[in-house]
Amino acid sequence: MLLQLGLPVFMASSGGALTDFVPILARAELVSTAVMDQKRLLEFAHGRMHARIALARLGSRGAVVSMAPDRSPIWPPGFTGSISHVRADRANGCDGQVMAVVARLSDCAGVGLDLERTGMLAPEHWNLFLTATEMAAMALRPVAQRSTLVHGLWSAKEAVMKALRQALDPQELEISLGDDARTFSAKCHLADADSRTGRALVQGRLAAAPGWVAAIAMR
Repeated sequence: MLLQLGLPVFMASSGGALTDFVPILARAELVSTAVMDQKRLLEFAHGRMHARIALARLGSRGAVVSMAPDRSPIWPPGFTGSISHVRADRANGCDGQVMAVVARLSDCAGVGLDLERTGMLAPEHWNLFLTATEMAAMALRPVAQRSTLVHGLWSAKEAVMKALRQALDPQELEISLGDDARTFSAKCHLADADSRTGRALVQGRLAAAPGWVAAIAMR
């Protein structure tokens, strides 16, 4: 999925299966795990492992990625990044997955990554998180593509919120897909938005594979 996203050359990434093996954590990272159950500990530890691998690919070896009070990663000075994971669905024979991407702040002010399984959002619920404009755009797409694209829109909105480091109502974000549905732009109203438009503009990319969608957002 990471390769399909076509990450910019200034980013580094790492990802893989979310297994039952608990990777080693640094002491500063362990502090955040005291109240975690086993499933959350696995997610956290695998996410930090892949974050450190990605950081090493940008030259930051031995980095520690602890956790802020809002549960977001605290990246080493000069870096930004994002981590996403999906738990295993043993009942349906689906393994868990985890991914991490990083960039230098000199290249990217913020990045958000989100991975989602498809088939989780019923059509009768789409209007709860899609704007009227997005719903109209979906109606113009072939029926066979709509479910995957809607899951992609949901993933894009999650990625945008991570890039902005703000929790927003999904309908406060409007996603415009490129013609090939592999790129997108997101508009939302923020206090620190462009003074000329009153909106913050975030660009991103989407990828889909059988059973999965992923999105990366950059600002």
